[in-house]
Amino acid sequence: MTDDFTIFWRNDEHASALFYDLLARSERGAYDDDFLVQLAAYREAAPESERADIFATRYLLAHGDAESAVICGERAYRKRSINLEVWKVLAAAYKALHREMEALEIQGRAYGLYGAPKPVINLPETDVKEGLGRLSLAMGNGLYTPNSTGRACLENGALHFRPDIFIGEEIPLTMPPDSARFWSAVYTENSCLSDHSHMLSALRHTDAFSRYEHHEFFFNLQKATEVRGTTNIQLPPGTEAIIPIAGTAVNQPLSVTTASGGAQETPLGKWAFSYFRLSEDTALRSAEDTPYAVGTPIRLGHSPQRRKVVLNLFIDGLSWAATRPYAATHMPNIMRFFSRGVIFDQHFSTSEYTLPAHPAIETGCYPHHTQIFNIKAGGELPRNMPTIAERMSALGYYCAAPAASTQGISHGVLRGFDRAIAASWILNSSFGADSAIRHIRAFDEADQFLFLDILDIHPYNAIGFKFDTAVETHLPLSERFFPHDANTASVRLPSLKIYQEQYLERLQQTDRNLGLLLAYLEDHFTEDEFLVNLYSDHGIAIFGSTSTGIIDVISECSTSAAWMMRGAGVPEGVTVNDLTSSIDIYPTLGKLCGYPVTDDIDGQLPAIFGGTTRDAVYSASQYPGQTYKLAVRTHEHVLRLETQEVVDEDGTADFMITRTGIYPRGHELEEAHRIDSAELRAFFWPRARDFVKETANNGEFWPAMRAARPAWFGGPA
Repeated sequence: MTDDFTIFWRNDEHASALFYDLLARSERGAYDDDFLVQLAAYREAAPESERADIFATRYLLAHGDAESAVICGERAYRKRSINLEVWKVLAAAYKALHREMEALEIQGRAYGLYGAPKPVINLPETDVKEGLGRLSLAMGNGLYTPNSTGRACLENGALHFRPDIFIGEEIPLTMPPDSARFWSAVYTENSCLSDHSHMLSALRHTDAFSRYEHHEFFFNLQKATEVRGTTNIQLPPGTEAIIPIAGTAVNQPLSVTTASGGAQETPLGKWAFSYFRLSEDTALRSAEDTPYAVGTPIRLGHSPQRRKVVLNLFIDGLSWAATRPYAATHMPNIMRFFSRGVIFDQHFSTSEYTLPAHPAIETGCYPHHTQIFNIKAGGELPRNMPTIAERMSALGYYCAAPAASTQGISHGVLRGFDRAIAASWILNSSFGADSAIRHIRAFDEADQFLFLDILDIHPYNAIGFKFDTAVETHLPLSERFFPHDANTASVRLPSLKIYQEQYLERLQQTDRNLGLLLAYLEDHFTEDEFLVNLYSDHGIAIFGSTSTGIIDVISECSTSAAWMMRGAGVPEGVTVNDLTSSIDIYPTLGKLCGYPVTDDIDGQLPAIFGGTTRDAVYSASQYPGQTYKLAVRTHEHVLRLETQEVVDEDGTADFMITRTGIYPRGHELEEAHRIDSAELRAFFWPRARDFVKETANNGEFWPAMRAARPAWFGGPA
């Protein structure tokens, strides 16, 4: 791209011609020396494109060099992990090397998105369960894992899919080195150990749970290993640890033997963890034919290099632009607490909704780098993108999520936590605050990194949703009704009084409940013993303008997010007006807590913590099937961009025909306020071009993906 600021984007016609020439040669199988010459020219013209590696993999497979084909295919996969042509060549390369498990996962990704071709199971009997589990997750059927809408199973040797739950077993996700997997149990506290197991056993293969019951059901995911018979736990002399243990049968007998206490027996709950404090080497034993799960030991002890409690408060959908006018009246406890810390007043999210926004926060990388943006596709965060919890765990923190959403599990967003108490939708602050306090008390001898996901204020489509009684009893009848469109997503809900009043009522409840938690921290810890980080993943549309009749999903109201900090290392009583992005949370915690932050992330340290001031922040909507939208904001102005073509399923878009405009902040998309300024174009356009360059497809399309698009985009936008 040149410094020409008369047209925002020009595709590279030379690279495009080379692509279509290579495509034609590939489709007729002409993998000869001329093909290599053209491939070299295309790689030179488009050095960052995954398409060159796809062609290289096709060539190598045609010539029987599967090992080199895997190298090229995996390189393409790292660049574009959601892409049918990448999946086809990489699965074929794995198959050729008899790497059946990896081939099956890649086949699952393609089948989950396109419905064809159906995966072929070619695994040893000992690997079938693992393979079927990984296939289910790869297909994207576990957005709310452990719940699965279509878990793979074999019936009479044929592959089928049915509703199911990953329960009483390990969830087959990729974990950090030397980490056990999550063992899926039910959350049981002050109640009967095995009661929930009976309910899940009855519902697991019906759609009752996968469609309805999972919304308010809490799982207890614990890093644990399944064992049989006897297992020995050895502790260094003079140390103590807490061990979570769960059974797979009702009242399963467990024998616990120590040198000081001899052999004693206790019953375990089915799919329910109980916790045992050990101070010496211990032998655990249960019947050989009944497995049980032994959690990773929770080591006790405090290090002066760590805080006693680091708490991340993730309030889903808290738009700072919408909430700022109500902060004093509806958030008095939160504002009182963080008035003694730092409040970021010009903070913006990377995306308009949670699926892409949350991984960006956890890694410090934009969604087009995490490659988590397609709600219909399976896949995990790249292993070279460690999450905040992974970093904190490496520092020696006991990492737990006393209230988390199951949506992040299958994508690997929670993989750094030792424990996660997770439900899919209903995550009330009343539960979260209480769960956090009990967690702090239960593990008070360990340094804790805690994560709370709070969903009180997140708006939901009114169809089938029960509003808060205080809202229903105070709204006049004229405000009680709403447009009846069950397919309207939360990001596109209109500015109706009932949605706004629900938001404000739940905001007050969030403040009241979190106020108890924040007061508990102040009462039990000194300022240098804790660090509290409150933030949101995106904003909301329900307080935005609807004068045009169109909901603007990346408006200031929809992408303005909250960010507040207080505790050790945080200046006191500062409101920061610098522009910050949600990806800046990752390096900021790195600075304050001491974990390493590499140069390859997109986030940057704010100036108040010794970093640099941003000259712009970026919020983008990369939703497949809809047009790509970008907002680049400074303090005074905003560039708004929208493509004419929709985003493909692999996240790419054609920017050749793109509508752009520059507006004063506060007047976005208002044509009467549109600014035609060469100076502003010279500032905004190079930044916007650089931001979208990895998303731009240069008008180069794979026929098989294009052919599948009508069916693939058939669902609701």
